[in-house]
Amino acid sequence: MAMVTIKDIAKKLNVSSATVSLALNNRPGVNEQTRENILSIAHELNYKGNIGEERTLKRKAQKNLGTLGFLVYKRYGKVITDSQFFAELISAVERAAREKNYTILLTYCIGEEEIADTIKLLKSSNLAGLLILGTELAEADAELFYKLNFPAVILDCDLLGSKLDTVTIHNKDGIWRAMKHLYEQGHREIGYLHSSFLIRNFEQRRLGYEICSEKFCLNRDEIQRGFAVEPTIDGACANVCELIKQGIKFPSALIADNDLIALGAMKAFAQFGIKVPDDISIIGFDNIPMTAVVEPQLTSIDVPCDALGTLAIKQILWRKKNPNAIPIKISVNTELKIRSSVKEFKPT
Repeated sequence: MAMVTIKDIAKKLNVSSATVSLALNNRPGVNEQTRENILSIAHELNYKGNIGEERTLKRKAQKNLGTLGFLVYKRYGKVITDSQFFAELISAVERAAREKNYTILLTYCIGEEEIADTIKLLKSSNLAGLLILGTELAEADAELFYKLNFPAVILDCDLLGSKLDTVTIHNKDGIWRAMKHLYEQGHREIGYLHSSFLIRNFEQRRLGYEICSEKFCLNRDEIQRGFAVEPTIDGACANVCELIKQGIKFPSALIADNDLIALGAMKAFAQFGIKVPDDISIIGFDNIPMTAVVEPQLTSIDVPCDALGTLAIKQILWRKKNPNAIPIKISVNTELKIRSSVKEFKPT
């Protein structure tokens, strides 16, 4: 007997092979009735598939417990981009939801004027809960989510006074690790490349920098320490190039709000013959895969995306069972990935 293929299942149900593949691998983009029909036919035809698909079929043999919404909100579109960090964070949430037998409904909201209409749409979607990627979320935006008829959790934004649970990065912890490493390498003039677009994460990182500057008694008045740049590679590169043309004297080391800023600065320095780390050391934040392949490799503060995704899904399900409990704030520690963009500083 010939082996059953995805095409066989697709032909029997009059759907595309892509739809069958999405259903077998528990990916978004397939409605629940179609997904169940595909899984039923796959069992009926004794579809074997690959190891990953077999595991998916066994897991999906259990009853799907519902759909969790995942709203990606872009206020600026300059911070949440199609970058490696956010792609991995979204994938981590999807994996964590599948492990709990929930399907993820991914929705994008571009600009604050779309929030109200998006919420109305979500309310009519029969969701078991909602996860909000709130990286660019403001306190006023969050208030619109307070009266949902299902639990909601904000991911990647620790809003002040929020009535919703939050799962975030411990931003100040990350900056502390970076500052401590630079201090131990002999740097006493440490500057900060901060985003020209303000979000809560960047505010907390810069606050961490200010606290650590006081803690380590860094030189404050002899050299400019803060530089506002766009939070993208090309934007940061252009901004740093302009600073160099202006004759700005940089400190011996820099920390950036994110890796894209750090990579943009490195690109600018290279154009002007400023060597990293011989002439200036630099540390990024997020530890995207690109940091390990550039030359020199970028030292960066690693954010555990898998932990963020797992905790976010866990918190939604906990909130379903405890709707009247006080808001919970969860922050995940970071780890410094030491590479070759930092060099021991020896005063001449």
